[in-house]
Amino acid sequence: MQLIENLRLAFTSLAANKMRALLTMLGIIIGISSVIMITTIGTSIQKTLTNTFNQMGESNFFDVYLIQNYEGDDYSAYDAMSDEDMFTRDMIDRLIAEYGDHFTPRLSQSFGNAKVRNTDGQEFSVSIEGELSQPKDSTHLRGRTINQRDNQEGMYTIYVSDLFVSQYCKDGSDPIGQTVELTLDSGISAEFVIVGTFQLPSFYDRIYPPGTSEMDKVTSVTVPLDTMLKLTHQEQEPMMYLTVAWNTDYDPEMLKQELQDFFDKEYEDKPDYEVMIENEQVYLEMINTIINVITIAISVIAAISLIVGGVGVMNIMLVSITERTKEIGIRKALGAQNAAIRMQFIVESILICLIGGVIGILLGIGGGMMIGTVAKALVTQIYPDYAELIAITVQPSIPAILIAVLFSVLTGVFFGYYPANKAAKMNPIDALRYD
Repeated sequence: MQLIENLRLAFTSLAANKMRALLTMLGIIIGISSVIMITTIGTSIQKTLTNTFNQMGESNFFDVYLIQNYEGDDYSAYDAMSDEDMFTRDMIDRLIAEYGDHFTPRLSQSFGNAKVRNTDGQEFSVSIEGELSQPKDSTHLRGRTINQRDNQEGMYTIYVSDLFVSQYCKDGSDPIGQTVELTLDSGISAEFVIVGTFQLPSFYDRIYPPGTSEMDKVTSVTVPLDTMLKLTHQEQEPMMYLTVAWNTDYDPEMLKQELQDFFDKEYEDKPDYEVMIENEQVYLEMINTIINVITIAISVIAAISLIVGGVGVMNIMLVSITERTKEIGIRKALGAQNAAIRMQFIVESILICLIGGVIGILLGIGGGMMIGTVAKALVTQIYPDYAELIAITVQPSIPAILIAVLFSVLTGVFFGYYPANKAAKMNPIDALRYD
């Protein structure tokens, strides 16, 4: 009951001096809004990076590098690396045999262009990419992708884009299961069965000059790597770099160690070589850590203005106590305890800071969202080719908002206690005589 009465008195006092109360809150509003805006921008950058990263489909991949251990500055030592020293297909097959349930090596090779005739007899060109396996990503539409079984069994399957579907299926028929004949530039021809479709990014259309007809655009298609190697009488070239996807829910660090153990065993008889394994997620975490540090540092600097705002609250509370000295004297003469007087002015101080904090939070969120909207517009205008990949997400920091509310209350208590304590210790006789 006493708290409700103190709140009523506090609102009455603020309503009687609206402009003074607003100016008192200004320091709190500026400090809180600055902190919220900075944390909102920091959180939004992290969320944008994460979304863009996941959209590119790179979060569950290991990059495996083969490097040479050599002394001095003789970089020409790399020339001595033979095909047998690099990642060979036999080595990759052993990895699949041992850890096929955990890892999917990504091997790809370009096989140039090929001619295709659609259902209306029109001819158009496609570029052929051979893949050992191709996990589904954000652009997958229907059916399935190319997998290891397609390669192991030498299947003639093909994974095509939505542009290919519109070029090939002029009669509007379902592409899945249809047969496509590819004629390579070398003259080799073979029929492939469509097993799935994917969507090309929107910026693909900007590659071609305005007015380019649909049939003149060249889209890529994916086929089993081993099938194409056999068809074109080629062999898989050894590599110094390999991408490996993990396809389990195991801890990435444990999977990384498994992969490291496998390659360490493969190269135990070759001490001059070292296999390094990295995950793109590590880079994202490093960037997010840096953003967190910068955000916290700038937020602390911005929060200094809260001290200025708190001093302003203390100053106004002292003025308010001076103006209400006779009121304090009357309350004490009627039996009000020191604790009640003290609580009255602490509640008023907290209310000033809390209202200022809420206004600051709303302004900070609004400012952060406005900056996010401007950023989206700038990306769309300046970098239209990457607008689809850069998924800007504005997300206020919930912990920062909760901390801001708590900090507002603590500021009210801290800077309101001295004036409130001064009011509580007033001598009622001196207070009643005050003019």
